[in-house]
This record gives sequence, C-alpha cells and structure tokens, in this order.
Amino acid sequence: MKFAAPLISGTLIKRYRRSLADVKLDNGSIVTAHSPSLGSMAGCSDAGRTVLLSDSGDTSRRHPLTWELIDVDGTWVGVNPGMARKIVREAIMDGAISSLRNYEMQSEATYGKTRKIDLILQSMEQNCFINIHNVTWVQEGVALFPDAVSESPKKSLYELTEIAGQGHRAVAFFLVQRGDCEIFKPAEQIDRDYLKAILKAQSAGVEITVYRAAVTPHEITLGVPLPHSLE
Repeated sequence: MKFAAPLISGTLIKRYRRSLADVKLDNGSIVTAHSPSLGSMAGCSDAGRTVLLSDSGDTSRRHPLTWELIDVDGTWVGVNPGMARKIVREAIMDGAISSLRNYEMQSEATYGKTRKIDLILQSMEQNCFINIHNVTWVQEGVALFPDAVSESPKKSLYELTEIAGQGHRAVAFFLVQRGDCEIFKPAEQIDRDYLKAILKAQSAGVEITVYRAAVTPHEITLGVPLPHSLE
C-alpha cells in the first residue's frame, strides 16, 4: 500500500481527545492533525517523537492532515487503523495470503441486518468472514492487543464466534504495523475479558491470523506471519 503523496514530517507535541494531535512541522509551523486510532496508543504517542502526516487535500475537512506513522526508537509504526484494512485487502487480492486465496471479495459488507464485517470472501464451497485489527503496542518483542478496554474488539469476536457456529469460515486478522516483534498475545493485563472472548472464539472455530507489516515512510506492505500465544 503506497502512500499517494510524500508524507509530511514533524514532531509530536501532544495527542488529545483521542482523535487529535498537535504536531510541529519541520518548517516550524504547528498544525492539528486527525488521529484515527481510538485506542490508548500505548508506547506510540510520546511527545517529541518524529511523526509523518498525510494530506487529504480536502479543504472542507476541519483537519485535512492525518497522522499515519511514528518513529519509536528507530522503528516506524503505522497508527492508522484504516490502512490496516487496505493492506490486508490488497494482500488478499494479490494472493499474498495462501489461506485466503480463491475467493471473490466484498469489503466493508453487512452481514445479517446490522453487523459490519470488514471483508467477506465468497466461494462456491464456503464463505469467509474477516474482521481486521490494527496492532501498534509492543513490549519486549511481544505485540499486544488491545491497548485499552473497549467493547468494540470483544463485540467483533462475539460476532465471528456466532458466524463460525453457523458453519462459515471466520477469521480474526491482526496486522501488527511495526517490525520489532516476534510473537502476538492478547493483552490480558489490559482486558481479561478480551482474553476470554478470544479463547471462546478459537474454541468455536474462529481462525486467529497474525501478520507483521513492513512499514516505511513510502509504503506499508504485508510482511511475514507471526506466531501467537493465547496463554
């Protein structure tokens, strides 16, 4: 997934209201950018770090700049969850994920009356329902999710669990948008109920798929699969 235009470099001043970030650009001006992640961004929102912003070019937006990347001790981290969905979708279309080949794709589809599913893959034999989660928090080489207590990630697992119970393929796909990790684990120390939900989902047949992304200031692409531990 290549960025449409060169990103704008600056230094993070602060993140606030979960959705806003003040940044001092390299030219000295101070701007407010949209912060698309609704999590706590643990370890990825320290003032003084280098950040990269994209410019939507949409003058009707109150904050046309969007925070995309942050440099954490020499590692670029992708903090835009919307990019995770685009990266996974692109990788599936390119056949880069062997377990998800030979399907036709719908994106951001609705299942049932109101349930939003990030991707629905269709085939003659079996449909596959995928929800995608962006992971940015790493401690001592371990990628952790979630980084804040929230009902939305648990709801996603409950829905996939129900879908798997109906005989469909269901995949909880975790994309770690940074390269300095070797394994993925649920963040039990943040939300023990999430750990219970993911264990129940796996027991019901939900597939837990984790990949690491290759992140640079120019593009973000799907990297290698990561092992995971639910213990």
